[in-house]
Amino acid sequence: MFKQSTIRLSSFSNNFDCIVRDCSFYGVGKIPTRLSNKLVPVGSSKFLPELLRGIDGVAGVICPPDLLEQIPGHLGCAISNKPLEAAYKLHRHLANTKDHFWESFSSRIDPSAKIHPTAYVAESDVIIGPGCVIGPHASIMERVVLGEGTIVGPNTVIGSSAYEMAEIDGVPQLLDQVGGVRVGQGCVFLAGVTVARSTFATWTEIGDFCSFDNLVHVAHDCVLGRGVKMTACSMLSGRVTLGEKAYIGPNATVSNGVTIGAGALITIGSVVVSDVPPGKRVTGNFAVDHSAFKRHIASIGKTRQNSGR
Repeated sequence: MFKQSTIRLSSFSNNFDCIVRDCSFYGVGKIPTRLSNKLVPVGSSKFLPELLRGIDGVAGVICPPDLLEQIPGHLGCAISNKPLEAAYKLHRHLANTKDHFWESFSSRIDPSAKIHPTAYVAESDVIIGPGCVIGPHASIMERVVLGEGTIVGPNTVIGSSAYEMAEIDGVPQLLDQVGGVRVGQGCVFLAGVTVARSTFATWTEIGDFCSFDNLVHVAHDCVLGRGVKMTACSMLSGRVTLGEKAYIGPNATVSNGVTIGAGALITIGSVVVSDVPPGKRVTGNFAVDHSAFKRHIASIGKTRQNSGR
């Protein structure tokens, strides 16, 4: 399981042009990554408001020299002209440091769980609870926890890599993956569902009694409350939060970092790019209040009738 060990920024002085203020940190992450004691890259002043909003989880910053005076004085600070690349190289180093983020264990499968012969379950760092069912050709990757009675359908992958690409030394590459997926009890995943873990040292969280229709995608760092329903071909981008009993309609897309309130309903084919309050129903591309959308469509129809089309 995840460990909470920290390490001094000064231990990596060779990774930076210089270290202005030392600090203890746990791991590297983006500013909005749900991770405490993180070291974050800030490459330009446009990210400073976001840094200040999320400062409680930040231990230190990697930034270019011209931003030094704008970084809050209580944060650790390392200087690099390529802060993003420096951060990702440090992340790679920590990801390959034995037992820094995670204490490995042999996978534990409850005797009452049913695993299809063609399914893949990683040999280490998986917990499958009582009464779980893993279907044909499903894959349960490392750092996945499945709660009691969860059903995983054919060809579904729990714990796939997060889509976190970066250019390091001029080469685009997938970042090393150190996060996991934690699934509550009584969840149902039908065929072809993918749930991505976090690149960084935290969980993608699926609450109790959530259900997922065929071909649903849940990206890295999402947090889903109890009883969420996601229907066929819908998808969540990274760091989305879904409140209890939120409903995502077929082919709907939710943009990264958006919060959908408890009991909200996203209708078929909607593209959601901003937060949705609890109990709200939204429609369209980009999604707006459902009733307002219907009035808009009706007004278009009246305009066409009046114009004789």
